[in-house]
Parts: sequence; C-alpha cells; structure tokens
Amino acid sequence: MQKSLMRKTVLLTFCLLLNGWAMAQQFVTTGDFDRISKASIGFGLNTYIGELRRISDSKFQSGASVSIGYEHLFTDNIAIRTSFSVYRIQADDSLSPIAANRQRNINFKAVNVEFVAQAMYYAFRHPRSGYKDRSFINPYFHLGLGVTSNNPKTSVNLTDYKLRPLALEGVQYGGIALAIPFGVGTSIYVSRYVDIQFEVQYTIALTGYLDDVSGVYRDPSSFSDTNGVDATTLGILSDPRVTLSPPLAPVSAGTARGDLSNDAYVRFGFRIGYYLPKSLYGKSSIRCKVVKRTR
Repeated sequence: MQKSLMRKTVLLTFCLLLNGWAMAQQFVTTGDFDRISKASIGFGLNTYIGELRRISDSKFQSGASVSIGYEHLFTDNIAIRTSFSVYRIQADDSLSPIAANRQRNINFKAVNVEFVAQAMYYAFRHPRSGYKDRSFINPYFHLGLGVTSNNPKTSVNLTDYKLRPLALEGVQYGGIALAIPFGVGTSIYVSRYVDIQFEVQYTIALTGYLDDVSGVYRDPSSFSDTNGVDATTLGILSDPRVTLSPPLAPVSAGTARGDLSNDAYVRFGFRIGYYLPKSLYGKSSIRCKVVKRTR
C-alpha cells in the first residue's frame, strides 16, 4: 500500500514538472518573418577620370546619376546586388590645370547606362532574430562586374557631335565596355523596413574611349566625309586647338592625343532600400519565423 502510494506520488510529481517545463517552452509567433531581400533606388554624382581630367584635378566636373537595384542576402555577411544606372560624365580641357591640356582644347560629355552585379560584404552579421534587430550602422565593401554603354559627344562652336561613329583616331571602338566597380559604403537603419546606404564607387571601364581620347592624332588629309560630317569639320573635332583665340596650329599626325590607359569614373551617392516580404530567389525571403518566448 505504502509502495503504491509512493509510486503514485512520484508519477504525479513527474507529470507536474513535465507540464511546467512544457509551458515554459511555449512559443508564440509574432506573425512576422525574416526579410533578406530589398529593393533600392539611388542618386549620386559622378566624376570622370582619364586623359581630360586627372583624379588630382581640383575642378570636380560632375554629372548626376540615378540607379535602381535588387539585393539578396545569401549568408549572414554576404549579399549580391544587381543594379541598373543611368549616369552622366563630362570633362573639358579648358578647365585643366595643365597648360598643354588647355591648348589641346578637347571636351566631351556622355549619358551612359550601366548594369552591374556586385558582391557585398557587411561588417556585422545578419541577426538570428531577423532583420528587425539588424545593426543600426553596418559598413560594407563591394566588388562587382558589369557593362557600361559608351557614346561620347563633343561640342564645337555650339554644335554637338556624336563621336563614336566618326573614329577621330582611326579606331572604331564599341558602344559597350566591361566595367569593374568597387568601393565602400555604410548602411544606416531608418525604420523597420527601410535602410539608407551612403556609398562611394570607383568604376574602371575596360576601354580608353569613354572620352573618345586614347591614342594618337590622325593625318588631317586622311579624313573624308563621315556620318554627315564633312572632312574639314572632322579635322577640327580631332584637333580643336584651331578654334582657340588666338588659334594654334594643328599638331602633326602621330602625336600623342591620349595615353592609351583605361578610363574610370567615381560615384558618390546614396540609396534608399526597402526590405521585401518576398524574394526573387523563392516564394518568400523567409529564413525562419521570428518568435518570442512566453512563460
């Protein structure tokens, strides 16, 4: 009798303890999910770097840009972002601090489009509890590969000319070039769903003709009417020092016009990013349910 009572007491005690432990481990879903993809829109200023403007030049000669992007977090630190941008670059020898460049008197401007894919490494990991608990400030590095259009124009005597079809150096370069963007930025928490990213991007274009200047001057007598532009005007576009006041004599054929190096541009800008409830890589960007423990 005593043994039976003891067994019942032990069993009851065990059941009470088990029930208390189970109650303590209950989870209640918040109805929220982790979001690891975001769409963004960005704005910035670009400055070109090449034969017509060196990185040390004090005059910025900037152009605006606008971008849209999609970013997806594949690990706790690494994301991939695809981005489409429209950007303007320009430069003018008349603003150069180098006297020889001012005498060269070449200018260009271009509105290009750019598509790049970039790997982004964030300094602080994505929290296990989800995007809502992300770091207030999160610096990152980015490196990518993409393409940019390449369609420079120039202005002589208040008239604009499309330069690529004219082959002023005797080189018919392409309208698309590979681009390698890299840089740094920082993501700042604005609200539960919104970040703002401040970013610097340096892009190397694998062409020397973003500015239509790379090689040597052609012999003026080799020009013939091209794309609706007469030979005399082509000679002036190639060597516009004759339009200076007072005019300078044209240089001889084979004289260096550029330095054969690749051109580049730097972008200073910001992006506003919105965390999406669904991802392009699946039906949703859910990693796990965000839960809280109740007792």
